[in-house]
Amino acid sequence: MSGVAATPLLAVAATSAYARLIEPYNYLVSETAIFIPNLPERFEDFRITQLTDIHHSRILGIDEVVRVVELARKTNPDMFVLTGDYTTSYRRYIEPCAEALSSLNAPEGVWAVLGNHDHYTDPELTVQALQRNRIKVLSNANTVVSRGPDKLQLSGIDDWSWGAADWQRAFAGLDGRIPTVLLSHQPSVLDLDQAKRTSLIISGHTHGGQIDLPLLGAPARFATKDLRYAQGLFQLGNTQLYVSSGTGVIGLPVRLGVRPEIAVLRLRNAKSASQATSDAGLGAL
Repeated sequence: MSGVAATPLLAVAATSAYARLIEPYNYLVSETAIFIPNLPERFEDFRITQLTDIHHSRILGIDEVVRVVELARKTNPDMFVLTGDYTTSYRRYIEPCAEALSSLNAPEGVWAVLGNHDHYTDPELTVQALQRNRIKVLSNANTVVSRGPDKLQLSGIDDWSWGAADWQRAFAGLDGRIPTVLLSHQPSVLDLDQAKRTSLIISGHTHGGQIDLPLLGAPARFATKDLRYAQGLFQLGNTQLYVSSGTGVIGLPVRLGVRPEIAVLRLRNAKSASQATSDAGLGAL
């Protein structure tokens, strides 16, 4: 075979090797500022580190889960949130994954919700394993985080795609005057009327499409509507949504153009953005 003819084959082989052996483990620690109206003063610069879609399995071993957890710990956030799909389909992976996650620690706690694969595997066992390892599960429940007189509401909705969501319970007792952060494995809840009661939704599920090709985009978008909110920051009305591409893989054990992500979200008062814009304008005079 001539060198010219072999070049495309070598390129395909190199890309395939990269997608299988390198990118799935090339973790991105992202940091995104989220500007929230009426954010209390003591929650300015409040940092939330999100882990999602770990998918501990035969494909992604426990050593890799431990590595993800160690990288997340180094972000030193005020709070950790876990947004589901800790395993893929076998019960034997639930407890080891929960044990690895037990080393997460933050001043305002470690909070979790379940994803669709947790329901497919064993939702009760998953909740029990997380709770045994000092992780608080918000299955259609909420809590209030207090810093002096200032408060931030945190709610968790169980997986919407499995019909497990109970919005009435998830929002019971919430004060509409206080910002609410909602944990939801499924980002598509942004389109529901109930989401209008929240300031920020933190989600996973999509893996960012897992493969995102130049010019073509994510091939998975042709097979599912889930990629309407594939990854990153979105806004609908007064509600913002952050979707992490997650750290694991499912189906094909590859990633290409979508690095696995450990997301750090930094809450800012929306007035901070307005002031920054105003200051920039004054500086240009």
